[in-house]
Amino acid sequence: MTLLLQFFGISDALHLYELEQRYPLGPVFAGFRPCQLDRLLSWGQQTAQRRCWDLDLVHQAVLKGWLEREELIRQWQFRLRASPSNQLLVTGLGSERDWQQRCEQLFDA
Repeated sequence: MTLLLQFFGISDALHLYELEQRYPLGPVFAGFRPCQLDRLLSWGQQTAQRRCWDLDLVHQAVLKGWLEREELIRQWQFRLRASPSNQLLVTGLGSERDWQQRCEQLFDA
């Protein structure tokens, strides 16, 4: 199984909650402020336990996603610091099948 970590943008907690409730299948979403690697890893561990995913696979996906998007993450961190305090950086983690289901849900909407 391959897991993919994606960064989506800045949003408030209410929109994040609506996203989670409207689309229960597919990737797991979370909001971070600040966006730090240790917090992403901790969230990944909790997600792995809930989804019965291999913890090492989750850690690899989070680390790989962080390292591959290092410059993009810095840009998001900069934008987040300039945003109101109720704004979060929305992140998603899921398998290829999770992301496929999410895209299909978008077309059904």
